[in-house]
Amino acid sequence: MQIADALNITKEYYERTNPTESEDFMFTEALSFLIEETKDAQYMTELAWFYCTKQQFDLERKYLEMAAECGNLWAMEELGYMWYYGQHGEVDYEKAFYYFSMGAQQTTGSGRLWCTYKLADMYRFALAVEKSEETYRRMIRSAYEEVKNPKYLNEPFPEIAYRLAGILVDEGDVKQAVEILKRAKRFLAERLSYEPFWGHFETMERIVRRLYALTEFDPRRFGFYDIFELTRTYGTVYFKCDRTKYSLEIAKEDGSIYFDGRWYRSFAQLCQKAEIGGEKITRRYDEFYDWEVAA
Repeated sequence: MQIADALNITKEYYERTNPTESEDFMFTEALSFLIEETKDAQYMTELAWFYCTKQQFDLERKYLEMAAECGNLWAMEELGYMWYYGQHGEVDYEKAFYYFSMGAQQTTGSGRLWCTYKLADMYRFALAVEKSEETYRRMIRSAYEEVKNPKYLNEPFPEIAYRLAGILVDEGDVKQAVEILKRAKRFLAERLSYEPFWGHFETMERIVRRLYALTEFDPRRFGFYDIFELTRTYGTVYFKCDRTKYSLEIAKEDGSIYFDGRWYRSFAQLCQKAEIGGEKITRRYDEFYDWEVAA
């Protein structure tokens, strides 16, 4: 096999919608050959992602580790989160600290800031490192200065802004904390319209809850993600979209939500699965109007 042959195999594989086992095999062989011949970390991450989709997590981790040692920032970030959250069943804060530290030391790429704020969390909560609130605050403030005017939705602006807001509240600057949280909420709503990932909904819920712990909830200035706050008090929310009136009924017993003929166990699940007019509800969140909130 020549490099050109291997590249052609991978190109054809990506063009297939339902590859066979034989095609899977040829794809992995081609990538393994490219890794051996070029030592390019990009091919290592491609092979890692393939094994992730096949739930062969040992092999996924093997190639991510290879890519990380070759300087691939995405692999460092992935490994950090993998070990921090125990995504494949095992939490290892020592390894998470190692990969987040490695990623935070890189000089370019938004992945560096994703690693940085998680590394800061580890200092705050004394995970595999001695607790240091001072280090946490310094790292978050520094990261915020870099990300405060984000250009791309994959930048960790809301995650870092949420943490800075907490620091500002501790220091008595509630006004600035509220403004930062409002910006984070708007930014994350836009990200969720394109990437409805469960972790982003968790971040949105934390932002909304912190925001309304600092400022009074005003149903006259309602936004879609403010429903996270309403799940504390329950009731019914009405809104219109395409001149059709919809309602969200929040159950008192467990916070589950009834919408458009179906129950969802939480608002986060509704955000991930509900649709209006064949599109994800999160995709159309800014088209909703005439909000009404009933106790």
